[in-house]
Amino acid sequence: MTQSHWPEDPLTPARGAGRAPVPSGGDAAGDAGPAGNVEYRVAHLRERLAGEELGELGARVEVRPGSVLVTGTVPSAHCRETLLATVREELAGIEGIAVRCDVVVAENAAPDHAEELS
Repeated sequence: MTQSHWPEDPLTPARGAGRAPVPSGGDAAGDAGPAGNVEYRVAHLRERLAGEELGELGARVEVRPGSVLVTGTVPSAHCRETLLATVREELAGIEGIAVRCDVVVAENAAPDHAEELS
């Protein structure tokens, strides 16, 4: 078993935590199966991120084999939590797919001391 090189995140479930096998194939209604469902849900997430105030944050969402990766840099912890909540809403319940987030908070705090110039 290979280890992921992505940092653990609250969106990533524990290994083997109640996961059912992913069924293969589509249904009679023309569903493209699990892969199509993931692509559809990710496309909806991208639309939602672009349409809301989160669109200015520049977060990227990539589908990878067995996972969805969310990356980007946000200006505050509040923005990160809002982004993660949106990701949770849109991608909740996708079986067999790990959601990984590599969203960094840019520290924009004022300096705590004066800069000395020589």
